[in-house]
Amino acid sequence: MGGSGLRKWVATFVAAVGLVSLGAVGGSVAFTAAVASAASPIQPNNVPTPIPGAINGELPQSDLVNVAPNCEAARAAGPSLGLLLAEARERDVLLGTEQCYRSLQGEQLEQQINTAAGNSACAAPVLTAPSGAPVGTSMHGWGKAADFFDVGGSLGFGSPGYRFLKEFAGQVGWNHPGWAEPGGSACPEAWHWEWVGDGGTLHESPITADVVGLLASRDGRGYAGVSGLGAVNVRGDFANRGSAAGVPIAWLIVGGATTPDGNGYWLAGADGGVFTFGDAGFHGSAGDLRLKQQVVGMAPTPDGKGYWLVAADGGIFTYGDARFYGSTGALHLDSPVVGMAPTPDGRGYWLVAADGGVFSFGDARFHGSTGGMHLNSPVVGMARTADGGGYWLVAADGGVFTFGDATFRGSTGADPPAMPVVSITTAPGGEGYWLTTANGEVRPFGNAANLGSA
Repeated sequence: MGGSGLRKWVATFVAAVGLVSLGAVGGSVAFTAAVASAASPIQPNNVPTPIPGAINGELPQSDLVNVAPNCEAARAAGPSLGLLLAEARERDVLLGTEQCYRSLQGEQLEQQINTAAGNSACAAPVLTAPSGAPVGTSMHGWGKAADFFDVGGSLGFGSPGYRFLKEFAGQVGWNHPGWAEPGGSACPEAWHWEWVGDGGTLHESPITADVVGLLASRDGRGYAGVSGLGAVNVRGDFANRGSAAGVPIAWLIVGGATTPDGNGYWLAGADGGVFTFGDAGFHGSAGDLRLKQQVVGMAPTPDGKGYWLVAADGGIFTYGDARFYGSTGALHLDSPVVGMAPTPDGRGYWLVAADGGVFSFGDARFHGSTGGMHLNSPVVGMARTADGGGYWLVAADGGVFTFGDATFRGSTGADPPAMPVVSITTAPGGEGYWLTTANGEVRPFGNAANLGSA
């Protein structure tokens, strides 16, 4: 049977099981009714949806995106998984991925290993098509499952990583299936989680968690949300110069920056790759370097003829006319770096860590930090005032902290957003700012324009 014939057989097989979902445990078959409602998809019997037109365990590279070392995920699931891992990192929870996408050969090997150990029911079955070809059923084969580890190795029930996931994973669309819970099957797995952010096979309300930042127009009458897959969602007079949404990017996008005249912008990937649009010039990237930690942000020079990339360890990479003034790459940090801001003349920059610690380099003056404070949520970004005499820090819960001549214009303290805040962007003149959440909600303060979600 050719590839198209096998694809047709798999589609027929999926349609035949319809309301039947095969769990990651081979011996566990759960029958679930698909219902149309506004309920949360985070339910014990919900299961990830197959990728239309694809074969389990044989996804083309264009259907996948790198989220972390040893972790490729389906493109739809990748941004929320990146947010999940970033939130853990910012909370100082050691959480990593042992495996995400698993090829058909990997599914067969997993079945063989478990069978040899006398646990054949603890691996998703590999079925056989009428032609005799193997057919995978694991949720890993759709790139919509992840096996996590924490400080003790594979997650255990009650471990720090497991407690974090139970608290936060559901908010961004990641579900711990019922069979994986204690007593849920013969093979419970604390480490196995699945993405049902599109509603899953129960077709419940989707959970969007893919926005990583906001770009503002020069006059403040427009902005655009940037997604982890490189989409640019425009509002107001922001000039749409294109996006990376249609490009099979290798790694998630983590942020971007606009050119000084507002006629272009850059997007930066977690691997240090740089994408240019409009009049944004390409001055180089870290895409071909072996990084110690992933890139978390970028900032342009005042004339737009260069830019800096910053990694989670505070490592700084310079391109074009951007100069190196120092980094925290050789230091042991209490918390990872989450962002940076350049001084007005481009002869210095600040780095900010998740605990609110601020590091100044070049002509950047230190105006204070939250380093010694107890924070309810980790800091996720910073922005400077127009004259560089101060800066704002923003936490994931929307708390705003001001230093130097930065004026407090408000926060989300009285009206917490449903999703974590991912960035703060200043309005022209520094008389206001926008806070943006992972689902694209934009909260304006001061003179920042209210143009709706991004």
